[in-house]
Amino acid sequence: MYYFLASILSLDFKPENRGKLMEGFLSGKINWNGFVKLGSDNLVLPALYLNLHKHNLTAYLPDDLNEYLLGVLDLNRERNQKVLKQALFARDTFRAADIECVFMKGTANMLDGLYGDIGERMVYDLDILAEEGKMLQAAEILHKHGFVTQKGFNPRAMESTMHYPILLRSDMVAGIEVHRMAVQYLYQKNFTTSQIHKHKVEASSEDGFWVMNLRDRIIHNFLHAQLMHSGHYHADVSLRDLYDLLLLSRKEDAFEIFRDYGHYQRKSYPYLKLMHKVFDLEMPSGLAKNNYGWFFLKRQQYTLKMSSTKLRRYHLVIMFFQKYIVLPMRVLWNQKARNYVFSRLTDRSWYKQHFEAIKRLLSKG
Repeated sequence: MYYFLASILSLDFKPENRGKLMEGFLSGKINWNGFVKLGSDNLVLPALYLNLHKHNLTAYLPDDLNEYLLGVLDLNRERNQKVLKQALFARDTFRAADIECVFMKGTANMLDGLYGDIGERMVYDLDILAEEGKMLQAAEILHKHGFVTQKGFNPRAMESTMHYPILLRSDMVAGIEVHRMAVQYLYQKNFTTSQIHKHKVEASSEDGFWVMNLRDRIIHNFLHAQLMHSGHYHADVSLRDLYDLLLLSRKEDAFEIFRDYGHYQRKSYPYLKLMHKVFDLEMPSGLAKNNYGWFFLKRQQYTLKMSSTKLRRYHLVIMFFQKYIVLPMRVLWNQKARNYVFSRLTDRSWYKQHFEAIKRLLSKG
């Protein structure tokens, strides 16, 4: 099913997929409940429907599924229109206070016209990278405009802080994450705030918005999905992340970007290989010839065959290993890791939040 969904998402790149998809639809063997669940889990239901509609394949869907997917798309369009208005509010509010900001991730891609339809990408919140040293000022401005956080900011954690706690307002659909750094402290050295602001570009679809340039968006997609969210360790990769990378790669050669970037190639090359494999695309010769990634690709195939229960347990084991073995060891040699750990251990409110999060994870398993 994972590869079936991928073949729908890659129709623009492989129009020959249309015939194979028609055969699948007509076979009567498709598990439509599995289709919806996996598409929902990977946050690609609107993109699936749009690709099917663009290639005249929606007529082969069951009527109730067609209606459901169109409803999801309409709701996401409506929400994203509100998200873009919220982005305009944030931009103008910060600019009035002489704070330039760079929009990141899904919102940036929408602003820059990466998607064929405003409803294609599902966006949870707005990720905004403030100018160097202005995160707290930007957050305070949003507080004055009625935004609140569900957990307080710990100033002792500033050295290892990536973003201010998510800011919410009841009349706005999305939360706002004001970032001090685009990535966690472990990866910030080679992807700094000042560099991102220096190379920012104006969005092509909406005037007056700054976004990361394409090179930085491709690198950020990898760092966010594979390192910060541990995709490389879990080998369970979201189709939404891969689809974003696919669309970005249509505009810039991702292999050349990762090669020139020169960092984390043992993890970036496997991620790029996976994108080519999942969407059944020919790999650049330089990528195909290097040996990185064979074990990662095998592990990814293994996770696809796991039941939901086994997959949750698998993720829990890896998460506990990272948080309770790797992170304490990192404290011994990394100053920012020490700040990250000790600022939380000395914060009384952190313990309750931490154990409640563990309880939620265990209850899901």
